[in-house]
Amino acid sequence: MESTAGLVGRLFLSVIATGSGLPTPMGDAAEKPVIEFLYPDAGPFLQSAAESGDARGPIAIRVEALATKAGYEIKWTGPIPRNRILADMQDGRAACTPNAIKTPDREARFKFTQPIFPALDQVVVTKKDAAWVDSYDSVDALMHDTTRVYGDLLGASQGPALDRTIAEETRHVRPIRGTPADLVKMVISGHVDYIILADGPSVALAASALGIDPAVLATHHFPDMRSSAGGHIMCAQSVGNDVIAAFDKAIADGR
Repeated sequence: MESTAGLVGRLFLSVIATGSGLPTPMGDAAEKPVIEFLYPDAGPFLQSAAESGDARGPIAIRVEALATKAGYEIKWTGPIPRNRILADMQDGRAACTPNAIKTPDREARFKFTQPIFPALDQVVVTKKDAAWVDSYDSVDALMHDTTRVYGDLLGASQGPALDRTIAEETRHVRPIRGTPADLVKMVISGHVDYIILADGPSVALAASALGIDPAVLATHHFPDMRSSAGGHIMCAQSVGNDVIAAFDKAIADGR
């Protein structure tokens, strides 16, 4: 397995490489308009900097780089629970949120940029010694087994298909208010049997943020698991189309 340092470096390199009614004068020479970004605690990928309250982590780095190209400044507000972010934006708060999964339900209520991150394979994450997972030939079969507890991050989306299954199978779905690292903690502690995360560095980074050796975890691919849709910037309907267009141009120029 690639070292944690290598994983962190690779993730950060990929992040860095790759009418609105919102403007607020900054007072500097550039006089860039300010866009409020509401953000959840998604440590270690997006979390609050203790000294300033601004967001930090690879997601924040990516979004701030795009904002600079688009000609905007970001006002970070958070961390805020995911469900409250959705409610505030639907109520008309002229704000955006980073790295959101696009679903038909959300697309009907919010505006989206093009993806700011590429799609990644989704994987089931368990303890290393979870031999029981080998008895399932699909994630659908696993998700419908009421004897196995699934840990679901409140307010997050796994994409339309899995979201529907999770909504149907409430008897053995445990909602978890927290971060991807908290999901990993619940697996390690045995409070849930499995979670679903994007494959690659995310699993190792979430474990390492807890001081846990990623080797105690195992990832499982199933043939019916789709790639997760790439994360988008998602904005309230009150945010102008010119803002979306400016970010889309920055995304296209950075590819």
